[in-house]
Amino acid sequence: MKRNIIIIFLFFSQCLIAQKNEFNAFLIDYSYQFPTGILSEKFGNNSAIGINYLKKEKNNLFYGIKLNYIFGGKIKDSTIFSNISTGQGYVIDGNGTYANIILLQEGFNPNIYIGYAYLLKKNNPSGLYFSVGLGFLQHRIIIDTKNQYIPQLNNEYKKGYDQLTNGVSTQFVLDYILIEDKNRFKMFAGIDYTMAYTKNRRSYDFNNMVSLNDELRIDQLLGLHIGLIFPINRKNTEEFHYY
Repeated sequence: MKRNIIIIFLFFSQCLIAQKNEFNAFLIDYSYQFPTGILSEKFGNNSAIGINYLKKEKNNLFYGIKLNYIFGGKIKDSTIFSNISTGQGYVIDGNGTYANIILLQEGFNPNIYIGYAYLLKKNNPSGLYFSVGLGFLQHRIIIDTKNQYIPQLNNEYKKGYDQLTNGVSTQFVLDYILIEDKNRFKMFAGIDYTMAYTKNRRSYDFNNMVSLNDELRIDQLLGLHIGLIFPINRKNTEEFHYY
């Protein structure tokens, strides 16, 4: 009888530990990214805000879905309007004055991922989380004319200069997730590397006055990120502890 009680106690102890190791949460992070290769010739460093849903199973496998919104303010191509600007590099608006044009980077990168967690404690989900993902990367140049009357840069003509580019992406992420035992701290930090196989999706380049081909290119981003964790508590988890 005593032996059966011990076996039952051990069984439910292991189930309780497994329940604690399960991890179900929303994550929000900020990432500072460095473009490499061809992409670095077009944009400077950028930022990204990520919204992430992660579910970790008791066997330390985890999976989820994430969306990054990318934004930046450094466009390296200073000749983007060379065919519609003066010799000094100014664009003239419809009223004959110098136009005030702001160029920005914008993009997004949704992906699904799967990975494995190396935990520091058996009854705590804190540890190293490595994952690989598959998704979609898009970026373009935002041409902000501040509602000025610039006929050569109306909404339709902007498409000839914005260099809209997108394609399939892969992502590799290494995170350290920290959930303090008393649940006072829930945060994570890590590095991410994105490699995408993209094409320019515009048919004509107004600046160079040429038709664009569908040549495949490789875009790469290396990022450092930090974020907060918002665990999702389930009622059946609380009920389970009463056994």
